[in-house]
Amino acid sequence: MVRGLYTAGTGMLVQTKRMDIISNDLANSNTTGYKKDVAVVESFDEVLMKRVGGSQYPPFDYKDLGTVTNGVRIEGVYTDFRAGNLVYTGISNNLAINGSGFFVVETPNGERLTRDGSFTITPDGALVTQEGYPVMGDNGPINVGRTFFNEGLDMKVLPTREILIGTNVIDTINVVNVEDPQLLEKEADNLYINNQDFLASNATIEQGFLESSNVNPVTAMVDMITVSRAYEANQKMIQTHDSLIGKAVNEVGKA
Repeated sequence: MVRGLYTAGTGMLVQTKRMDIISNDLANSNTTGYKKDVAVVESFDEVLMKRVGGSQYPPFDYKDLGTVTNGVRIEGVYTDFRAGNLVYTGISNNLAINGSGFFVVETPNGERLTRDGSFTITPDGALVTQEGYPVMGDNGPINVGRTFFNEGLDMKVLPTREILIGTNVIDTINVVNVEDPQLLEKEADNLYINNQDFLASNATIEQGFLESSNVNPVTAMVDMITVSRAYEANQKMIQTHDSLIGKAVNEVGKA
């Protein structure tokens, strides 16, 4: 009976973690370029159960009862890097990556990766994220220059990532890939920490578009209901085992 309590308890812990992940995904369903997380659940190693039968003295007669597991756990949390839909905004500072790759931005803690292309241009001409982090190009942090403001020119970004101010190519947006995206670590401000070498990316840039989150709110709500029911089932199992233990202590012990 006590084993049943522990098994149901691990099930409740797993469902709690899954609910936290789904809730975070749902909260970011409108976040540009956000990638949903998926919890992978695994059971503990199975053990072989035996029953002693026959003689009360050695050698005992063992009979196999089968295998049993002592519960489940979260094996890992993986990020689904499938691309979201491209949404047209018509704003020249909005850029979307069409394909596999990431923008590189400079933060106080070093370079970070992101799929969020909702950039702005500062009064100094720097192309930055919404949080003010400079966007990196082949020549370093991208700056459109004072001519952009003085002459009222437009910024045009070609699919091949070159940035044109008027007819002059001033820089090329740095879009990179990594060997294993699952090794990227999520950070605040929709950024990823990377400890791998950069690889070349064949992705193109779509100006005037933003990549939506790949979270499907309807699917997330269905998953939340499923997790809630699984949690309740484990909770009822614990209540049942608690009742059985109470009877064993208060009634069987008196017999």
